[in-house]
Amino acid sequence: MSISKPLVRAILIPDIDRPIGGVKQLYRHVEHLVRLGWDAAILTENPNYQPSWFITSAPSHSLKEAYSKGELTPHNCIIILPETYLCINFHDFYGYDISKLCRVIFNQNAYYTYSQITANALSMINEFYDSPLLLQVLSVSEDTHQFLSTNLRLPDKSLSRIVNSIEPLFNSDLPKSSQIYWMPRKNEDHVQAVLLGLKRCALEHSQGWNGAPLSGLTHQKVADALNSARLFLSFGHPEGFGLPIAEAMASGCWVIGYSGGGGNELFRLGASNVVPFGDWHSFVSSIQTVFTRFHQQPREMELLLRRQALAVRTLYSIEEEAKSIGIAWDRIHYAFKTIVQQL
Repeated sequence: MSISKPLVRAILIPDIDRPIGGVKQLYRHVEHLVRLGWDAAILTENPNYQPSWFITSAPSHSLKEAYSKGELTPHNCIIILPETYLCINFHDFYGYDISKLCRVIFNQNAYYTYSQITANALSMINEFYDSPLLLQVLSVSEDTHQFLSTNLRLPDKSLSRIVNSIEPLFNSDLPKSSQIYWMPRKNEDHVQAVLLGLKRCALEHSQGWNGAPLSGLTHQKVADALNSARLFLSFGHPEGFGLPIAEAMASGCWVIGYSGGGGNELFRLGASNVVPFGDWHSFVSSIQTVFTRFHQQPREMELLLRRQALAVRTLYSIEEEAKSIGIAWDRIHYAFKTIVQQL
């Protein structure tokens, strides 16, 4: 590792041990940085904390430990912050002052910017995104990138697009059954409306199809389920990228549902039906169309699904993710050296 590189510490506090895609992606980001030669780690609330629902090699230690080691100094450390930290107090973050540290914002869902709106929202947005210590904002999709560029007016020199990779756990080559899965974590009332509609309508060619939610499962169990299924229903909205959509496509599932905004680039790959948010009629009619096509054109459907899975695994590969992170952090390193020279 080059001694000129500062430490990188990604702050993920509080410790929340339940499946959250953005948390896993930040751990993956740190893993890539370590492989690229950076001294990078996750900062947690409690010592020895590790998430239980996925496996990671990312180093981690508590915020208290980082301070006791003297790691968090302006001349030798960059912190990574999730976009959800918009309203934090930099001068008193869990009892510590991080206001003088150079920072990178890892924005995995730009829509959360407005979900945190308070009476002084504009000043908070200005302070968070216009700080002279901000080195770069990382985005994870075309949609998020466009949001940051247009809605927040961030200049191109401050933005870097990161590819979210799909792990090899998701495999389209395994035996398939007429199984439908969905994730009920977001918009549960929409899930119930569509499921009740399906039961009421008794769709043609629905014989043999079975459905179940994916809830409370480890990452491996989710992959095992999707790898054996033919259809995934997407209820996530809004979404920064739409990782469940991408994982389902990589598993060889036809996807029906909401893009969430961030998933728009995925629905262009062909074996899917995008549904406008809240359009439950189109949701049910799209499922009917797909049931009919699986019944009448099984070989054609298989070809479309294989092609889509290959496209997802190629465009969103670990290699592409590593390449995008390397380019972004070269820019970040240059910006950091420029600022430090002025301190």
